[in-house]
Amino acid sequence: MSVVLVLLPTLLLVMLTGAQRACPKNCRCDGKIVYCESHAFADIPENISGGSQGLSLRFNSIQKLKSNQFAGLNQLIWLYLDHNYISSVDEDAFHGIRRLKELILSSNKITYLHNKTFHPVPNLRNLDLSYNKLQTLQSEQFKGLRKLIILHLRSNSLKTVPIRVFQDCRNLDFLDLGYNRLRSLSRNAFAGLLKLKELHLEHNQFSKINFAHFPRLFNLRSIYLQWNRIRSISQGLTWTWSSLHNLDLSGNDIQGIEPGTFKCLPNLQKLNLDSNKLTNISQETVSTWISLISITLSGNMWECSRSICPLFHWLKNFKGNKESTMICAGPKHIQGEKVSDAVETYNICSEVQVVNTERSHLVPQTPQKPLIIPKPTIFKPDASHFTLETPSPSPGFQIPGTDQEYEHVSFHKIIAGSVALFLSVAMILLVIYVSWKRYPASMKQLQQHSLMKRRRKKARESERQMNSPLQEYYVDYKPTNSETMDISVNGSGPCTYTISGSRECEV
Repeated sequence: MSVVLVLLPTLLLVMLTGAQRACPKNCRCDGKIVYCESHAFADIPENISGGSQGLSLRFNSIQKLKSNQFAGLNQLIWLYLDHNYISSVDEDAFHGIRRLKELILSSNKITYLHNKTFHPVPNLRNLDLSYNKLQTLQSEQFKGLRKLIILHLRSNSLKTVPIRVFQDCRNLDFLDLGYNRLRSLSRNAFAGLLKLKELHLEHNQFSKINFAHFPRLFNLRSIYLQWNRIRSISQGLTWTWSSLHNLDLSGNDIQGIEPGTFKCLPNLQKLNLDSNKLTNISQETVSTWISLISITLSGNMWECSRSICPLFHWLKNFKGNKESTMICAGPKHIQGEKVSDAVETYNICSEVQVVNTERSHLVPQTPQKPLIIPKPTIFKPDASHFTLETPSPSPGFQIPGTDQEYEHVSFHKIIAGSVALFLSVAMILLVIYVSWKRYPASMKQLQQHSLMKRRRKKARESERQMNSPLQEYYVDYKPTNSETMDISVNGSGPCTYTISGSRECEV
């Protein structure tokens, strides 16, 4: 009993010392997880417990991974080494951590990896090598990684993908090769990726895409090819890619799509073709878009002529999500207008039925200068090809719609003239009002001047009447028999004097 009491303090001291060694200086330990982040570690800290299952060394100053660097951490499940300055990785750096499932090496300066670097960690599920400076991949770089599910190779300097480099990655679900310098793909570059569902190839330097490069990706659902230099899309082999649902081809230089290109994609649901150089899309192409639920076509160089009609009619009947900002790049007189507005305004896709109801024996009219009107094209869809017929209008037939255009122009002229007249009157009234407000004395002088002018005019009229010759007096005297007797007896009688019919007096 006494021996036990003596040894007990020693055992406690050993246990305490082991506990202190389990969590290195400047690190934080949470059970079996060790966090040694953002402390400028230049090397792997010492005294890390061998039972640790997670180790984070992010945001430090580690520059090199040496041989057997993690040999004593055989229980490690995940290891984070991102955001360091690692430029060199020894071939045996990951020996002894066979149970490792997640390895993050992103945001470093790795330019080269040995062929067998990842062979000691066959249980990896997630490997992140993005944002480094890798220029090449070795032919057996990922050999033995049969359980790998996610692989990030984004933002490196890769120029090629070796043939069958992913041969052993049979369970890979996600592959990111975006933001590299890839110019072409070999036919067997993705051989073995039978369970791949999402593939990122955006921001590379591809000039053309052949769907024959992806013949065995039976489970691929999304492929991202935006912002490359793709000019053409083709289908090299006759096969059906039934699993693909999402295809992004935006931001390329695609000028045309070969007829039948999308025949191998019967279940395509989302298609992004914006910011390309498309001028039109053929009837054969749109007829294969049978399962789309979303499409984006803005930012192209649409030619708003008869060639746009197949796409216009298809979009008119499309009930899914669509981008409505399609702008005409030509012809010149409708540049900048929306495709839908231009087609409806100028009747680009309407069929003109020519009916001649008059006979040729009618009195001919004076020939007039013919109107140059684009001849409409009648579409006749056929199972094998797409034909166009251009009917010529019969002589003497007045195309409907011309009078309406003239009436439309006259109506606009009337409106413009009315507005101009209204503005002129308003301007005159405004000038008068401003003058009256700013110069009231001047306005009073004008009024006085006008009043004096009217008075002078009246005075002149009065003088003119006074200076006229005197009117003659005349006597209207017609005596009767009785009046003659009165005059002879009394010596006087009544008489009437009239001056120009205006004055009368009795004498």
